[in-house]
Amino acid sequence: MISTYFRESSPTMKIVLTLLFCLTGMLLFMLIGSIVVFSVFGSAALSYLSNPNPSVPEALTVLKILQICQGIGMFIVPGFILAIYFSSNPLRYLGFNRINFNLGALAALTIIIAFPAINLLASLNEQLSMPQWMLDMEQKAQVLTKAFMNVDSLGGLLLNIFMIAVLPAIGEELIFRGIIQKIFADLSGKIVWGVIISAVLFSAMHLQFQGFLPRFALGVLFSYFYIWSGSLWLPIIAHFINNSIAIIGYTLIYKGNLPAEAENVGGFGVMWPLGLMSLGLVLILLLKIKREGLRIGKIE
Repeated sequence: MISTYFRESSPTMKIVLTLLFCLTGMLLFMLIGSIVVFSVFGSAALSYLSNPNPSVPEALTVLKILQICQGIGMFIVPGFILAIYFSSNPLRYLGFNRINFNLGALAALTIIIAFPAINLLASLNEQLSMPQWMLDMEQKAQVLTKAFMNVDSLGGLLLNIFMIAVLPAIGEELIFRGIIQKIFADLSGKIVWGVIISAVLFSAMHLQFQGFLPRFALGVLFSYFYIWSGSLWLPIIAHFINNSIAIIGYTLIYKGNLPAEAENVGGFGVMWPLGLMSLGLVLILLLKIKREGLRIGKIE
């Protein structure tokens, strides 16, 4: 069988197959999304697809449909298919094992406490000189983020949580921790290289380079949550918590219910000592998580 062939293939072949499946899945589901858009908006869909303007409600709906289709097609579907190709027990290969409660609680606490430290890393990242095209991409991403967060109903907020928290938490962890991290660890013979490379690719994939350092740090956190717990559910839940808090916070800020400074607490401009304290607490909690993983036998 073809799946047996790929189970015995080299890490390099698995990298090629992963790229192929992710690209094919993205194109296929973007096509499906486009068909949905045309069925909903008719001929007007052509203008929304060719030149989407987030300030136009219909165009914003189109962008959300395509975002959802991309998340499913680029990460979730390929993740499960690749696991079938790479293992006779796909769910076990991906790491869908039961979560230890203590590890889950520690990981959730770590993600919540990490927000000021993440903002501190974002401030450091912003000090780096970048070419204009990177800054332009960042500005476009901010415009789109503001448009997504500008919702007036609970339904709109829940849709954002599904689109920006649920789908990425499942899909990105499937690919970056469940697949890519394993492949590069096998290729290099070192778990740490699997962690670093998967975190670099995870951060670069977002194409928001002023946030590269904090996303890289989150990628490393999610990787070690996975390694020390033996369960993919832990980084999925941590990823979901991180994105959900960000969505709710951004929504409150854009609606005027929170001061804009709340977005940067812990960074250079707003209470930066809190960022240092957060960083120290995160390191302490990581040691606790590692000890708990050793205690329950999840770390070899």
